[in-house]
Amino acid sequence: MKKHTHSNVTKSYEAYKNRVGKETIPCYEPSIGKEELRLVTDVIKRNWLSENKYTREFESRLAKICERKYSAAFANATAALISGMRALGIKEGDEVIVPSFSHSADPNSIANSGATPVFADVDRTTMCLTKQTIEKAITKKTKAILYVCAYGNVSDLGAVAAYAKSKKIFLINDCAPALFGRYKNKPIASYGDFSVLSFFADKTITTGEGGMLLSDNISLINKANIYKHDGRKERGVDVIEHKGYNFRITELQTAVGVAQLKKAAYFVKRKKEILRLYAKKLFGIRGVRVFAFNPHGDIVPHRVVIFVPDVKRLMAHLTSLGIGVRSMFMPMHSMPAYHAKGDFPITKEIFKTGVCLPSAPSLTGKQIEFICQSIKNFYT
Repeated sequence: MKKHTHSNVTKSYEAYKNRVGKETIPCYEPSIGKEELRLVTDVIKRNWLSENKYTREFESRLAKICERKYSAAFANATAALISGMRALGIKEGDEVIVPSFSHSADPNSIANSGATPVFADVDRTTMCLTKQTIEKAITKKTKAILYVCAYGNVSDLGAVAAYAKSKKIFLINDCAPALFGRYKNKPIASYGDFSVLSFFADKTITTGEGGMLLSDNISLINKANIYKHDGRKERGVDVIEHKGYNFRITELQTAVGVAQLKKAAYFVKRKKEILRLYAKKLFGIRGVRVFAFNPHGDIVPHRVVIFVPDVKRLMAHLTSLGIGVRSMFMPMHSMPAYHAKGDFPITKEIFKTGVCLPSAPSLTGKQIEFICQSIKNFYT
């Protein structure tokens, strides 16, 4: 039985690699070049591959960009979430509200902090939690709200923050894909008791893997750092204060991150341009709606999302043409790991009707024209 199961998993992965390998227009691809190579080479020449000067520079620069007092780099955003929650004292018996429309990292980080994820539906307009959707999920055991910036977007973050404060519960801001985005003249990452960023290969800037925890609370940062460093305050310290983890990032990764920051303005500009081009070229196609990000913010779109009545057929058509498309987040409440009861109509609707189109900054106008024409052809 085990051998059969492993065989099925291997076949699924091979099928995935085969499909992605045939994409002539990838859904996303990082932009890595000479500057990244130069800084990585510098790290190798220095022969200190664990956290060092580039890591501290990366942390400092991200804190400034996000208008946060403190920051700490992590192996990934999931590690930052777990450490941050542990630092807040979230534990077994506590509940944390999280949208069902989210990445698995969100409920998984809650569960791995010892608490129970309580799923909530999202708002149709923004794909995010709102004060109203949170109210339906809150109980006496609620210790925190884990807010997720879906594809870089936000709802009324100010209202959510005010509600959390009124209920004396923590607001955790998973703005993993929302770096450089702003809402009501504040960086999205500046909201919450702490926020986390991701630098996975498909993010605005990448380190391959990697994450950042940001906060204005030095005590929280110090405690999170202990969990990050195997339960000790720092490398070289032998006293174990908590049952921690090895969640450190590498100097190789943060060197890439520092180089990526030099290109960030271009990446942001290009991602906004790409969304505008799609919206213009897909306008008027019956049954196709381009997702509109919150107009009250200066949002950096993580993905270009369209809503259509027949996701599977359209995706099969575009895939056959070598166009890299992806489905939306599968509802987390329905996963075998959770099987949560409840009614989540908007989350289900988004999953059944949403498609992510190619959106890398390297995408050309000719490629966008081909993608849009292919969608138009499918519906005419």
